[in-house]
Amino acid sequence: MWADSSFEDLVQYNDGFRTQLIGTPEQVATRIVEYRKLGVDLILAGFLHYHEEIERFGRDVLPIVRELEVAAGLDPSALPALPDDGQV
Repeated sequence: MWADSSFEDLVQYNDGFRTQLIGTPEQVATRIVEYRKLGVDLILAGFLHYHEEIERFGRDVLPIVRELEVAAGLDPSALPALPDDGQV
């Protein structure tokens, strides 16, 4: 998807809109799972109000992603693991 992108294509304000990860928690979760089905295992997301939105993302979107992964037969354990300290 990004193989032919230049640095300028990848690093710019609101670049996340190209992935269409905008909408309700259900819409965003569905889109993430669609990317997973295509083999994507890492998504770079940006949040305007980071502290509030990252908490909302974890609370409202990720549980739906996990449910949809199970329904689609995707194995969440196949994703790269976070370091033991939880830091990326």
